[in-house]
Amino acid sequence: MKCPQCRTKMDEKRETRRWEEGGLVFTVEGAEVSRCPKCGEEAVGVTNIEGMYQAVARYLITARERLSPSEIRFLRKYLGLSGSDFAAHVGVDRATVSRWESGAQAMGPQMDRLLRLLVAHAKPIDEYPIETLKDVATAEPVDRRLRVAASTRGSWEARPS
Repeated sequence: MKCPQCRTKMDEKRETRRWEEGGLVFTVEGAEVSRCPKCGEEAVGVTNIEGMYQAVARYLITARERLSPSEIRFLRKYLGLSGSDFAAHVGVDRATVSRWESGAQAMGPQMDRLLRLLVAHAKPIDEYPIETLKDVATAEPVDRRLRVAASTRGSWEARPS
């Protein structure tokens, strides 16, 4: 790969990097980093990005604690829904979705479970036992720290960091 700034051949290697998507911040192991030795320009990417996002979604929907505002936003975007479309799908006002995602209002446990079901079934995630939903806690949401790592087979796995 050539540097888009100075056209020098970039050095490529895999690194652990901070990643932000849909308001959710996590650590990615094995990110492909291309760096220009001349000007320092950097490009970061991952293979099978959809698989990486699916691993994050699987991790989030199987957690026992209620979803945090950034996790709600990530999962809504993972579903490919605007705030208005998501509100229409779950039967609430757009302003309610905005309050959930900003943290101004907690998402109730029933709606938390509904979002998890939407993610599990609208974009199928393997190994999602429906009985997991009965264990979703009613405690306040927590900001989870997680790491996402690529396997040698090109799939992704998310786990606590």
